[in-house]
Amino acid sequence: MWDFKRFGTAILTLLLASVLAVLAFGADRDTGFSDVDAGAWYAEAVQYCEERELMSGVAASSFAPEGTLTRAQLVTVLYRMEGSPAVTGDDDFSDTDEGKWYSPAVIWAARQGLVSGYGNGLFGVNDPVTQEQLALIFQRYSDAPVTKGIPGFSGTSAPATRAQAAAALMACALAGEQPETLAQAEESRVLAVYFSNTGNTEGIAEHLQAILSAELYCITPETAYTAADLDYTDDSSRANREQANAAARPAISGSVEDMEQYDVVFLGYPIWHGQAPRIISTFLESYDFSGKTIVPFCTSGSSPIGSSAENLHSLAPDADWLEGRRFSGGASYETVEDWISELDLPKTAETGREGGTAMLNISVNGRTLTASLADNSSAQAFRELLAEGPLTVSMSDYANMEKVGALGRSLPANDEQIHTQAGDIILYQGNQITVYYGANSWNLTRLGKIDGIAAQELKDILGGGDVEMTFSLA
Repeated sequence: MWDFKRFGTAILTLLLASVLAVLAFGADRDTGFSDVDAGAWYAEAVQYCEERELMSGVAASSFAPEGTLTRAQLVTVLYRMEGSPAVTGDDDFSDTDEGKWYSPAVIWAARQGLVSGYGNGLFGVNDPVTQEQLALIFQRYSDAPVTKGIPGFSGTSAPATRAQAAAALMACALAGEQPETLAQAEESRVLAVYFSNTGNTEGIAEHLQAILSAELYCITPETAYTAADLDYTDDSSRANREQANAAARPAISGSVEDMEQYDVVFLGYPIWHGQAPRIISTFLESYDFSGKTIVPFCTSGSSPIGSSAENLHSLAPDADWLEGRRFSGGASYETVEDWISELDLPKTAETGREGGTAMLNISVNGRTLTASLADNSSAQAFRELLAEGPLTVSMSDYANMEKVGALGRSLPANDEQIHTQAGDIILYQGNQITVYYGANSWNLTRLGKIDGIAAQELKDILGGGDVEMTFSLA
């Protein structure tokens, strides 16, 4: 599968903009299809896909740009982009047949997690692909919003046209052809690492995820600890033996993917006999933390963090260690947030409160969420709009990552390359407001961010369909 993460969001955005610009001005030569005018916005994409044998016409001289693409045809196109790799075995769908033209593509797409069918064992071989399905499948395939900005594309249940599919394919393919050395624009990120047996340390890490839009990584022992292993009254228990041996290094199952991308690492653990569990030493010795900021935190009923953090410094001597903090079980979001506000974190790790102090209330599905407004002219204009009174917006779901609706008027834009996180409130095209519950990368304008909420919780609150959101000043 194309690894778009390695290309950087800024280069991908530039590529998509370039592709759509080309499409808008059309191609200079004959397209080869009688129903594809050389000046059509999709002409270049049709030629691109036809020349590379990704998509062909429905007849010798007809492409049917306004026609539809079936689900079987779409996965076959993506399968061709991958070079038609060899597959074996069968798929698990009841409405597909062995030995058909689409069979290898369906097996491949299902195993790659691109399609999962309708949940009742059906794939929908001949069903037209909807815009919503097209956006979701491409999001899974390329990890990039290649459908955004395509003319007439709204991400709804309306059928996607063959022209729209060709444009998405061209944008996707061109992005994959770019040299890796061109992309150095990946945003800095925060990683919250934790080892937890009772869930207390995990709870603190989840607060960090919500406050800092951090990625989570759970340190999982290769051999899990049993209740007997953790019996501190038994001198021969596994935990006691490990803590008594400074050289003990319990094995970890799995690893952090691309540790290099993180600038700040929060490192959480419970206190065992006044120290960090030895598996934390295993973790620190597994990566190069040179130039990174490490912020330790621990959970304990009474023991302070004390020397448990200082004794870890020698395992990552080239990191910038900040002073750690002990939390009791069940520490609140506000407690963790207050701690973070006191830390001298790098600018890349500042919280989602975009400098502005103005607060916002969002009422949706019987819940009231709070948000911080950004510090820019767009957010100021939005604040002035809300000063006239609460604003209720009908919001529709787009690509299983956001709710979007029309504001009813235009606001000044301050577009920049943004990697969205759950809770981001975005101005799109100057006159639409978007609340993200998933990740996206695009040129967008920040309006603010919902405070203290994780991605899954926000997704559950918003639901899967259309909603009404009421925005008001706090």
